[in-house]
Amino acid sequence: MKNLISIAIILSFASAFGQKPFREIIETDSSKIEIIRNSVYRVYEETYKKNDSVWYNVTYIDDTTKLNTEGWKQKSGKQLGTWREYNRKGDLLYTRNHDKHTCVVNPKLYPYHQTLEKMKIIANSLIIDAYGKEFMDKHIVFEFDCYAYNKKRIKIGKDSIWTKDYLGSWTEPMKSKPNTFLLRYEVRLNPTDKNSIELGVCFDDKGNYVASSDDTWNNYGFELVKPGHKEFVLDKTKAIAIAKQNGLVESDSSKIDEFLFWENFKKQQYYNGQFRYYITELIGQENYQISKERQGIKYKYMGYIFNPWTGEFVEKKKMKSIREWENGNGLSTELQLNNE
Repeated sequence: MKNLISIAIILSFASAFGQKPFREIIETDSSKIEIIRNSVYRVYEETYKKNDSVWYNVTYIDDTTKLNTEGWKQKSGKQLGTWREYNRKGDLLYTRNHDKHTCVVNPKLYPYHQTLEKMKIIANSLIIDAYGKEFMDKHIVFEFDCYAYNKKRIKIGKDSIWTKDYLGSWTEPMKSKPNTFLLRYEVRLNPTDKNSIELGVCFDDKGNYVASSDDTWNNYGFELVKPGHKEFVLDKTKAIAIAKQNGLVESDSSKIDEFLFWENFKKQQYYNGQFRYYITELIGQENYQISKERQGIKYKYMGYIFNPWTGEFVEKKKMKSIREWENGNGLSTELQLNNE
C-alpha cells in the first residue's frame, strides 16, 4: 500500500511542477524493470518472474546517490524485512521492520512523537482490557497506521462548526501539537491469515476514548465479550461443514468467500459492535440503470454467520452489496442485510 501511495505522490509532484513523469520498462529473462523519473524522485522497481519478489528503490533525482527508501516486497505490495526512509538532506527519518512489527523514528525530526507513543500505550491497554493480552498477542497487530489532528471550532457566519486539520502520522513529522488521535489495528481470525479487518480507536489530547463520528460506518469501538470466551476458537473446516448442513452448495462454479467481519451496531458508543465469521455464497446478481450515464450491479448472497468466540452457528440470512459507477467514478457498499 505504501508503494502505491509513493507512486501517487510522485505523479502529483510531476503535475505540480508541470512535468510529465518519464516511465521506462525493461524486460529481461528473469525480471521486469520499471523506472519512473520526475523532478523529485527516481523510482526503480524490479519484479522477478520466477518468485514472489520485488526490489523497490527510490532516490532523489538531483542526486541519485541520495536514498529516499528501498527494500524488498511481494508482488501484492506487502513489504518485507527492514525499510528505512531518508529526507533530502540525507537524515534518517525512521527504520521500520515489517517482520518484527517495529517502527523507530528519529526523535530529532519528530518533536511530538512521544504523544503518539503515549496514545498507543493507552490504546493497547484498552484492547487488553476488552479482549485480554493473550488475544492481543495472537490476533492483533499494530502496523503504525495512526493519524494526528488539530480539532477546533471555527465560525461560519453566526454559526460555528467543529473541524480538524491533519497534522501528521507515525512516519510523518508533525509541525504543531495535536489534540485528536486515531489509531488503527489489524485483527485476524488466525495469526497466519493473509486478510485482516480494522479495529480503530480514537482519543482526545488527554488520552480519553472518543466515540468517533465515523463509528457508525467504520470498525471503531469494542465488543463486550463474556469472561472465559476471550479467544477465537472457530475452526474454518467445521464451519464449512455446518454451513453445508444449512444449505451451502459448494461446487467448482460456486463463488464462496470466508472472512472475519465486524458487525457495527452504529450507536457511536464504546461497545459498538461484534466480531462475526461470515461464509457467503453468491446466489445472483442484478444489473440496473439509474440514468444514461450511471449504472450499477446488485450482488445477492446467502450468508452463514458464526460466532468466532464460541464457534457456534448463529444464523443464515440473505445479504447484498452494491456497486455503482458513472463516468469512470464509482462506489461500492459493504455487505448488508437484504430485506427484499
